[in-house]
Amino acid sequence: MTGKMLFVITSGPEEVNKVSWGLRMALNVHTHPYGERLVDEVKVLLFCGGVQIVDPGTPHYEELSKRLRDLRDAGVEVASCMSIAIRLGLEEETRSLGIECVHASVYVAQSVSEGFTIMTF
Repeated sequence: MTGKMLFVITSGPEEVNKVSWGLRMALNVHTHPYGERLVDEVKVLLFCGGVQIVDPGTPHYEELSKRLRDLRDAGVEVASCMSIAIRLGLEEETRSLGIECVHASVYVAQSVSEGFTIMTF
C-alpha cells in the first residue's frame, strides 16, 4: 500500500481514551503489526487540547507520555503547536519528550500539499 497519514490529536487529557486510541492507531499504522505495510509515512500533530497531554500534572500523563515516546522511538515524527505550547507554558515539557514545536498552520498545509490524509482524534 502507499499513502501518508497525519494524525491530529485535538482532544485533551480529559478525553484520555480518545487520545490514547488515536496515538495507538498512529503507531499501529506505522509499525503495521498485522503483517503488511499499511502506508508510507505517518506523522502526529498535537493541537488544541492535545498539546496539554505533555503536562506532567495532568491525569494519565504516564500512559500518554509513554505512547508519545513509543511513537518517537518507532521513528514517527511527532510535532506540537508552538503557539499553544508557549501560551500554556509547556514548551520545555514538549521538547523534553522529543516533540518538535511547529507552526501548526504551516505544518498542516505542508502535509496536505505532500499528500497526507488527515485523521483527527
